[in-house]
Amino acid sequence: MQVFTGKVQTYDPQTGKGLIAPEGWGEVVAVDLLSSDGRLLSQGQRVVFRKIHRPDGVYACEIKLI
Repeated sequence: MQVFTGKVQTYDPQTGKGLIAPEGWGEVVAVDLLSSDGRLLSQGQRVVFRKIHRPDGVYACEIKLI
């Protein structure tokens, strides 16, 4: 599985939902508490992640802060 680098574009700590903007390509990727393994994120953080396809879209998973 390919690893991507990106930046947290939006994140709501109340709902655990947000978006990550990957570096090098234009599609933003969704993130939620399930896909982030419960890790709370902050807007602007740089992260490394993998992508997972779910029925409702593409999500980041295995997220690590850099």
